[in-house]
Amino acid sequence: MTTKSILRQSKPVNVREAQAKLSRLIRSNRPALVLSHGKPVSFLVPYEEMLDLLEMLDDLKDQKLIEEITQARSEYAEGKAMPAERLFRKMGL
Repeated sequence: MTTKSILRQSKPVNVREAQAKLSRLIRSNRPALVLSHGKPVSFLVPYEEMLDLLEMLDDLKDQKLIEEITQARSEYAEGKAMPAERLFRKMGL
């Protein structure tokens, strides 16, 4: 899940409503944007989605991975892409 999709799916709730309905918000397994006086103050995210987001952050910290992604995008733009089936055969998968 992407951060944009999490934000789009989030339900805006004010602080009092969040306090009164915390159990329901958690069980809904849907992100909730908590507002105070109309301004965001907190974000309630389902556990599995939070783990995915943290994993993405870890990946972004990996400079070598970022460089490989940049190189791959450049090669793809130059038409140097390889079909997945051929890549899998090459890898013996």
